[in-house]
Amino acid sequence: MAAHKDFDLASLGDMESPVSDFTQIQHQKTYPAIDPSNPALSKSGQVVLITGGGTNIGKAIAMAYVTAGAKTVIIASRNKAVLDGAAEELKQHATSVKSPTQVIVRTVDVSKDDKIVALWDGLAAENVTVDILVLNAAHFAEAKLLHNLGIERLWKEFEVNVKGPLYLAEKFQKQKGFLDSPKALINVTTGAIHMLNNPLVASRPSYPLTKASATYAVSQIADAYKPEQLQVMSYHPGMLYGEGWKAFGITEDMLPFDSLDLPGSFAVWAASKPAHFLHGRYVAANWDIDELNSGETKKHLEENPDYLRLAITGLSGIKRAY
Repeated sequence: MAAHKDFDLASLGDMESPVSDFTQIQHQKTYPAIDPSNPALSKSGQVVLITGGGTNIGKAIAMAYVTAGAKTVIIASRNKAVLDGAAEELKQHATSVKSPTQVIVRTVDVSKDDKIVALWDGLAAENVTVDILVLNAAHFAEAKLLHNLGIERLWKEFEVNVKGPLYLAEKFQKQKGFLDSPKALINVTTGAIHMLNNPLVASRPSYPLTKASATYAVSQIADAYKPEQLQVMSYHPGMLYGEGWKAFGITEDMLPFDSLDLPGSFAVWAASKPAHFLHGRYVAANWDIDELNSGETKKHLEENPDYLRLAITGLSGIKRAY
């Protein structure tokens, strides 16, 4: 596929490093602290629903939950054929790791209200209660400035990236007996929401706009609960190679892409008790979790409820921030 006409590959050399310096230790693949096979992260007896669960990040997340021994993994997206293929892979993986996980496929378009209602009504009719909701489905509009994209294309992106996830989260919270046992809401977002000077991000402004909106909304959901009731986190899955990069003419050897098992494993850890200290925050899967829970970072988290959350740079409440 030819490089996108609005993006010059030569500008890759001017891009800021894809490797964050937020933690000194960075990860590009699964490591012991987030390994889903770790008994401390077991999801035994729990039901997980993953939107966009048939491909790439979503399938990697589903694989990790199978490894963690979840009772049921429900993968949902619009394409049933893709879901069926992913389900077979997940079942084979369950057999290979001796996991009891049952894999269920649900076809749903998250931009359609009636499809979301049907999804949750169907689960309720089967007496299925979802314990962990992973919001992963996403839509990418063309790489155009907002005024050139057009309001209809922009609003479609809002429907998939903002409205759909919020409606799914609403139905999740309205399940019968929702607070009878601990729950988790995990939002797969993007580093694009804070990398606006990156040429690739700047070429597709609708994506960070919509993902930032959803990330902000998810943090507000977190404010209504203690992590022991509903653990909430938004995370950047890392720099993963896929169709979006191919569309710009970028090949897999041009940048240090991360392994898909990193965001998969991170999603399991994020829904676990050890992650409660990051309740309501935004983090990147690459950041070392032990380092996050120590030193200056831990102090900032304890002293500043807005740390690692969307805000206006330069202000802290009504005061100037330095």
